[in-house]
Amino acid sequence: MSIQKTGPKSLTNFKINVKIKLAFLWTSLMFLYIYADYFRLMTPGKLEKMMKLQTPMGPTSPGLLVIFSVILIIPALMIFLSIFLKPQLNKWLNIVIAFIYACISILIIVSGFGNEWQTFFIIFNVLEILVFAIIISQAWKWPRTE
Repeated sequence: MSIQKTGPKSLTNFKINVKIKLAFLWTSLMFLYIYADYFRLMTPGKLEKMMKLQTPMGPTSPGLLVIFSVILIIPALMIFLSIFLKPQLNKWLNIVIAFIYACISILIIVSGFGNEWQTFFIIFNVLEILVFAIIISQAWKWPRTE
């Protein structure tokens, strides 16, 4: 364990393993997803569309629900995988998945402009992109053994 101090009265800053950082970043992302989706239920017409089995992608179907499930299962699994995968696979999986999901967030932002009821959702997606950028940065700078 590496401890960093900068002066006699400085607070101790413990070095955190990159795997733990990544797991916490994915966890934060899942909270952003949950709260954004929860608040989205409070927008006009959302519950009515859900009761009529309508999604932004069209009518609800078993296949569409499987797709939506996989889209949310992957980042949830990244919490676990970030801790337990070997470094090389871990690094590249974090970079690739974070990049793909950042692109999805960008598409959501672009599609939400002009609708004041989507402003909060755009804010959530901007924060998600920030978290994805940090994930990519942390994975990219993965410490190497000497």
